[in-house]
Amino acid sequence: MSYGQVSVLLHPSTVPIIGIFRSFSSLEDQYDLTSLDAPEQTLALYTRPEAAKAIISDALLFAFALARQRAAPLSYKPLNSRQASMDEYCLLTLISSSRMPDSELTFEAATALGVASLGFMASLAADLVRQIDLAGMVLGTPDINEFRGIVGDRLLFEDELEYSPRQSEVKFHF
Repeated sequence: MSYGQVSVLLHPSTVPIIGIFRSFSSLEDQYDLTSLDAPEQTLALYTRPEAAKAIISDALLFAFALARQRAAPLSYKPLNSRQASMDEYCLLTLISSSRMPDSELTFEAATALGVASLGFMASLAADLVRQIDLAGMVLGTPDINEFRGIVGDRLLFEDELEYSPRQSEVKFHF
């Protein structure tokens, strides 16, 4: 059975938030903190400069921890793109749903991302979403049905997932 591809278009105020993580992916290769200047400046258009710095700080901590939890890097769209990859959508859902860390949505977003330690990551995500909320930025949370409709529950059944470290794709057998 073949599944169609779903595209996710982000709200313009969400683009600077995911931009931090997109910049972080290049930071891992270059170790140049100036790559975070552009996302910080963009965030500062939506909030106070000190709030932007706090968001960047908590996002970096979250991103470093997430990178250590996963077997493979996240898939990112280009910087400033309103279109989100499925990984980015799951990432934003994990962050926004951490307002209610014991929710089914938080669990499913973490599972879709391959997070090994949900409690730890949910705590870091809660710190980040608190900074986002304090900054007056809007980061909406999808309901569980919307999330499942976009991501599909097929990602949540690990026993059906075949992983091969030599391949850059994931195969599902139904």
